[in-house]
Amino acid sequence: MRTGGTMKDLKVEVKEVKVRCGARHKPGDVFFIRGEGLIEIAKGKKVCVYALNSLFPFLVAKQREDELPGDDWIAETDLLACPDPKGVVFKVTPSKK
Repeated sequence: MRTGGTMKDLKVEVKEVKVRCGARHKPGDVFFIRGEGLIEIAKGKKVCVYALNSLFPFLVAKQREDELPGDDWIAETDLLACPDPKGVVFKVTPSKK
């Protein structure tokens, strides 16, 4: 339940491509989650919809991290993988705009 807190901006960065990525993500690629539901992507870049689908529940929780109990695993986690076992590892951190 939302308690009125602000949703954090997040930076999502490709940290590793294990074998290959069908969407051609490369280490260092980034996109941002802004405020309440905006995705910011650099011109000419793309984000894999399958990876985004697997990241989305975590991203929403991470945006509201300050509202979670202190021992919640969300606060201790910043690496997530896309659903392809040969695919991409993403790092999610607060964005400094």
